[in-house]
Amino acid sequence: MQLSKLEIKGFKSFGDKVVINFDEGITGIVGPNGCGKSNVVDAIRWVLGEQRTRALRSDKMESVIFNGTKNRKPQQMAEVSLSFNNTKNLLPTEYSQVTITRRYYRTGDSEYLLNGVTCRLKDINDLFLDTGIGSDSYAIIELKMVDDILNDKDGSRRELFEEAAGISKFKMRKKQTLKKLEETDKDLERVEDLLFEINKNLKSLEKQAKQTEKYYEIKEEYKTVSIDLAKVSVQSQHEEILNTNKQLDEQTDLRTNYNSQINEKESDVERIKLEMVNKEKLLADRQKTLNEHVNLIRSFESDKKIKNERLRFLNDKSKSLTDQIELDKQSNDRASFSLESLTQEKESAEKIFEEISLKVEKLKQEYEEQKEKNKVVQDEVANASNAYKHKQEAVYQATKHLEILAIQLSALKQELEKTASDTSTHSANISEFETKAAEVKRNLDFKLAELESIQAEELRIQEEVVLLEKEIEQIRDQLTKANRKLDSKQNEFNLTKSMVENLEGFPDAIKFLKKNASWGKDTPLLSDILTCDESYRLCIENYLESFMNYYVVENEAQAIQAVNLLSDAAKGKANFFVQARFNNFQSSPKNTFEGCIAALDIVEYDTKYKGLIQYILDGVYIITGNQDIIPNDPQSVFITQNGKLAKRKYSISGGSVGLFEGKRIGRAKNMEKLEVDIKQITDEIEDIRLILDSKLKQFYLLKENTKKSEIEEVRREINLINSEYITLKTKQEQLAAMLSDNSLRKEDVLDKIAKIQEEIEINTPLAQTGKEELESYEERLNLLNDELSLHTTQLSNKSAVYNQENIGFHQQQNRVNSLEQEIGYKQTTFDQSKERITKNHEELEIANGEIRQMVDSADVSEDELINFYKEKESIELGVHEAEKDYYSTRVRIDEVEKEVKEVRRMREDCDAALLALQNRVTETKLGLSSIKERLNVEFNLDLDAILANQDFEEVLLSENELKEKVIKIKNSLDKLGPINPMAMEAYQEIKERHVFITTQKEDLAKSKESLMQTIGEIDAVAKATFLDAFEKIRDNFIRVFRSLFTDEDTCDLKLVDPENPLDSAIEIMAKPKGKRPLSINQLSGGEKTLTAISLLFAIYLIKPAPFCIFDEVDAPLDDANIDKFNNIIREFSGESQFIIVTHNKRTMASTDIIYGITMVEQGVSRLVPVDLRSLNEA
Repeated sequence: MQLSKLEIKGFKSFGDKVVINFDEGITGIVGPNGCGKSNVVDAIRWVLGEQRTRALRSDKMESVIFNGTKNRKPQQMAEVSLSFNNTKNLLPTEYSQVTITRRYYRTGDSEYLLNGVTCRLKDINDLFLDTGIGSDSYAIIELKMVDDILNDKDGSRRELFEEAAGISKFKMRKKQTLKKLEETDKDLERVEDLLFEINKNLKSLEKQAKQTEKYYEIKEEYKTVSIDLAKVSVQSQHEEILNTNKQLDEQTDLRTNYNSQINEKESDVERIKLEMVNKEKLLADRQKTLNEHVNLIRSFESDKKIKNERLRFLNDKSKSLTDQIELDKQSNDRASFSLESLTQEKESAEKIFEEISLKVEKLKQEYEEQKEKNKVVQDEVANASNAYKHKQEAVYQATKHLEILAIQLSALKQELEKTASDTSTHSANISEFETKAAEVKRNLDFKLAELESIQAEELRIQEEVVLLEKEIEQIRDQLTKANRKLDSKQNEFNLTKSMVENLEGFPDAIKFLKKNASWGKDTPLLSDILTCDESYRLCIENYLESFMNYYVVENEAQAIQAVNLLSDAAKGKANFFVQARFNNFQSSPKNTFEGCIAALDIVEYDTKYKGLIQYILDGVYIITGNQDIIPNDPQSVFITQNGKLAKRKYSISGGSVGLFEGKRIGRAKNMEKLEVDIKQITDEIEDIRLILDSKLKQFYLLKENTKKSEIEEVRREINLINSEYITLKTKQEQLAAMLSDNSLRKEDVLDKIAKIQEEIEINTPLAQTGKEELESYEERLNLLNDELSLHTTQLSNKSAVYNQENIGFHQQQNRVNSLEQEIGYKQTTFDQSKERITKNHEELEIANGEIRQMVDSADVSEDELINFYKEKESIELGVHEAEKDYYSTRVRIDEVEKEVKEVRRMREDCDAALLALQNRVTETKLGLSSIKERLNVEFNLDLDAILANQDFEEVLLSENELKEKVIKIKNSLDKLGPINPMAMEAYQEIKERHVFITTQKEDLAKSKESLMQTIGEIDAVAKATFLDAFEKIRDNFIRVFRSLFTDEDTCDLKLVDPENPLDSAIEIMAKPKGKRPLSINQLSGGEKTLTAISLLFAIYLIKPAPFCIFDEVDAPLDDANIDKFNNIIREFSGESQFIIVTHNKRTMASTDIIYGITMVEQGVSRLVPVDLRSLNEA
């Protein structure tokens, strides 16, 4: 399956329709920040069914619709279509081309389409289920999702694994099964409720059933008598039916005779009608000829009529033109006269206009002079008014100042009296404050002594707290160191366990045999059967490097079986030590060398491998002293303790293999030691935590017993007492100061009173003088106002005269202008009339010429029309003869048809008699049916079956006697009273229902058990599928991780809860060379990105998605890692399409096709495609 095309219209910044065609290989999407690159990724995610607006970088779904710009209106709909080539039938549909479309309207309506057909979101999800395609699948990766995968945010890591393993359908089945289980539980509850209700009603119905049984015994007798009555009634009605049937046979024979007569008459009619058809055809041919000739005459007459109409039109037109020419000549004469009179009137109006203009100019000059005089008087009035206002303000201020001085004098006198009164009051209060201050001082001294005692106790507590804090800090440091040591041991244990389980450092052949169940799975390697002290591990491993991959087998047959397995599977080669061959091996005697120790003395192994270990370490000595001094003994092998050098008889070898040296031998033994160390450190941590908890309890207890609250309380009381003491002292000082101030203030007030009285005496005459001057200013202002009023009246009069004349001036001016316009209009009309007269003369001559031609051609047409009418008369004569013959035949047909009608009437009378007889039979049969139905309805009996088994020798009562007996029994039933006729059936039904529901309850219990078993089976299959996929992803992750980093870097995937793999979290372990991070979050941004990419491609290897989208995932990578990233994408591009949104030039260079996203118009994204393959080929 291949992604072929993406169409975007009205989505986010794509205001115009954009089509992106995807081809095989790598497609790059580039552009500046904010141009809309990520909107392409959002469009793909949206059309695949994304419902979370946050994932689309929006606050609400309406925000995905193009919102317009300054120059564009917002669109009302967003639409995205995604097309796939379903060539491999990966999608469960018969279409080779699949297109999904999503639309969203501003009204909130939305729709999904599949190949143009409306569908549901569920249909889209079902279509892409377990294909690796979806709005939240691993096919669409953004930069922020790298951290989400590594941090397992919202279980995103788990979802990737489930999607890759293909267990999503199992989870869905399990969910559906759990839903059914829940429904089954609800059904069980309902069944139990029903059983309770049934048990409650069962006894009541049993009593009613017994009462009803008696009723049915009487009714059985009623049934027997009713059957006898039915037998008698049926017998009498059968006899009546037989008589009626005889009459029916007679009428049927008569009807048959009538039918034969009708058939003969109808055959005669058909023969005559056939003759009439031929005559009718002849008549039609002659009428057709006549019609054609009539049409020809009518056509000729129509042409003649048209010509006559044309001639009449031309005559009318000639007359109209002549009249129009005459009218235009008369109009021109009137217009010439009107122009002369208007010209004279205009000259007269212009003279009057000049006279009025001179008069208006003179009045305007007089008005302006009067206006200037009026302005001078206004200025004088304004100056006088300002002088009056200033003088008025000065008099007001002088009067106001005198009033203020009078008020101040009154206030000072009152203050003088108040000062004398306060002096006596303050003298009495001073002695009272002195007594209170002494008492408050004694309370203050007592509280200060109490505070010193509590502070001493608090100081002692704080010293103990400080000591405890130091002890707690030391204990926490110990705990941190122990935790770090435990983490170190745990990491080493996990790494060793991973190496043991994955056979790190061993070839594929060894791994193959280890995983093969048909061979000895527990067969050990040489590295598994021996171990030694850590200080000698490196040298022993380097010496035994060539033997480390050897399997230790019991016999040759086991080795040969393994070789055959490797050969059949083409998995490489392996080496084997056959244990049986070393049972009798004797090692050479040990020698003693200075600074050396025998290798056999420092290795540990099981006794059953003694011969093998002695063989491979025979004559091997470890230099423990000076590593540069090697003893000279050709028969022995010497290796330095640091493992760098090994000297044999004929060769010397050495060197280092890097970080994991010394990690291969004794891995299993080392794991046991590590487990013991981890247990010991864990116990030590628990002891430290117990001590820490004890110290913390003691610390918190001291914290609780602190005296700070008591100190704060005492200090608060001291502050209150001190405040009160200070307040008393302050008031006492204030009173003393106020007594001193009162004496000084009395003298000051007396001085102020004297000054104010003196100032009042000076200002009073000045205020009187100002009032007199103000009156003189007021008189002058009144005189100027009278003069201004006079001038204003004169100005108004002159203004009115000027305005009146000015209006006449403008009226005369408008009259002159209107005369000029009217003269212009009249002149234009006169000129147009002259042109019209000339044009009408020309049209009149043309019309007269055409009239003469038509009169000449009319004489010829009359002769042709006369000849046409003669031919028409001869054709009409032939038509009349054919019609006469045709209508005589019609008369003969009518006569025969009348005879047929008469016979038919007689047959209808016969049919009526037959119908009456049949009705009698039907009514009798209905009577029989009603008897049958009554027996069937009332007693559920078949009357026919009863009559078939009837004994004809049986003697029955008469019909009337039976009817009386039926009525009597029926009355007995009525007297029995009301009963529940359904009681017996209801009782039996409820009893049966009780049994049925009890059985149903058992079935539901079995169904529940079956559903639980189904859930178990689903879990088992899902677990096996998931674990298989997990192991494959794990192997792929290690391989891809090392291809992106180095072969010496380690990584792993681990289930946190292996016992529950379907719900367990998945832990990622990544340790680049030279680093020992405690968690994945301690890696750099680039390392995190490469780790996440490794995981994604590990998933791709087991289940490649048809396409993959990376949105700026390469942003944190440097140039070296970018090249690795591009290489692995190029490697996988053969199986999947890759769409990369990037800013990196190296990534751009590695793509096959680039789509540039730009914004030529602000706010609107545009597309620019570039095919790099054509450039590379060039």
